Order: sequence, then structure tokens, then C-alpha cells
Amino acid sequence: MKQLLVLLLLSSTCLVGQQTATIKDGTTTYDKKTLPSMTIQLDAPVDRVYDVWDDFWDERYDIDIDRTDKDNDNIAYLAEQVALRSMGDKRMDVYSSVGGTKERAMVNLSLAYSDTDVVTATNHAGDYRTASALLQEFRTYFYQRYFDGQLNETQEELADLRDDSQDASKDAEKAREKIAKYEDKIEKLRRKIEDTREDVGDELQTAEEKSRRVRELEEKLQELRLARKKYLG
Repeated sequence: MKQLLVLLLLSSTCLVGQQTATIKDGTTTYDKKTLPSMTIQLDAPVDRVYDVWDDFWDERYDIDIDRTDKDNDNIAYLAEQVALRSMGDKRMDVYSSVGGTKERAMVNLSLAYSDTDVVTATNHAGDYRTASALLQEFRTYFYQRYFDGQLNETQEELADLRDDSQDASKDAEKAREKIAKYEDKIEKLRRKIEDTREDVGDELQTAEEKSRRVRELEEKLQELRLARKKYLG
């Protein structure tokens, strides 16, 4: 069962790495500012995505994105005047947000050189392709982290369960040994009670016989005394 689970998770990870997701164009509002954006969907609970999105920018691009707003399950991020190596040295503001449900998450991204100059497929085609590739890169990064995390959690749970099972087996064996010891003790006590009952029965019988013999002898002695007195005075 464990091997099957591992193979399924690894297969899912490999499949995720090979596939690409559709990038959708639209508009997104980041902390009251609405901008043209690119959106990618992830089939995972939204609360699993927040920290990974933050880690992705830090690990892959050495950029610190700050959380600027939270609206229910939607969190907005902003990195001001940063440069992406793949887009040259020109600085830009990176707007993004992560929102969704327990079943799936949506990641939105907008790159703005200024309030009026935002990257789209028409005005910055090269930068747009780079940004799309960045979202695809994050998709792979996320799913690897997500499935690896699930795999580790499952392995740890399985290990804990095995430990508990071994402990339970040891406890059960100790319990069986204790029960056998008590059963043996009970059997010995039962035999002792039977032997004692037999001994007491024999002693009671002997005592009754002796008591009856004493009475008989006392009666005979009394009869002899009366006879002697009758004939001898």
C-alpha cells in the first residue's frame, strides 16, 4: 500500500512538471488598485499556496514580496521597484495576489513600470512571455513542494502508525503473559482449595468418630458403675 501511494504521488509530481497550465489575461484589484493581470490556477487548497508564493520569490529571484492586504481568503502582495534578471535592469513594481477556496487557488500577477505602463501581451510582448514563464515556473515549484509535503506527511503518519502498532503488539503480548500468569495462579489456588477441602473433610470425619466413641465409652462406664453398685453395694 505504501509503495502504491509513493508511486502515485511521484507520478503526479512528474506529470505536473511536464504539463503547462493556461495563463488567463484579465484585471485584478490589489489593495484598491486595479491593473491588467495574468492568472494561473492551482488545484490545491488556497491556504497551502500563500507561504509557497512568498518562498518562491525569495528563493528563485531573491525578492521580498510584502503582504499588503487581506480580504477573506485573498491576500495581496507587493514588491516595489525591483529588477527581474530575466527582464534586464529596468525596475518595476510587482503586484500579485493569491485567493481561492479549499479546492483550488488562483495566483494573479501584474508587472508595472509605472501606473500607466503595465506589462501586457500587446505593449510588452517579451516581458509578457517572461512573466507567463515565471507563473509556469511557480506552478512546477508549488506542486513539487505540495506533493513532497504530502508524501512526507504520509510517510511520517505511516511510521507513527507502525510504532503505535508495535507498541500495541508489545502491550498485548504483556497482557497475554499477565493473563496466563493469573490463570495459572488461579488454577493452583483452585487445586489447593480442593486439597484443603478434602483434608478438612477427613479431619471432620475423624473428629466425629472420636466424639461418638467417647460418648459410647462414657455410657458404658456409667453402666458398669451402676452394675457394680447394684451387686456390690
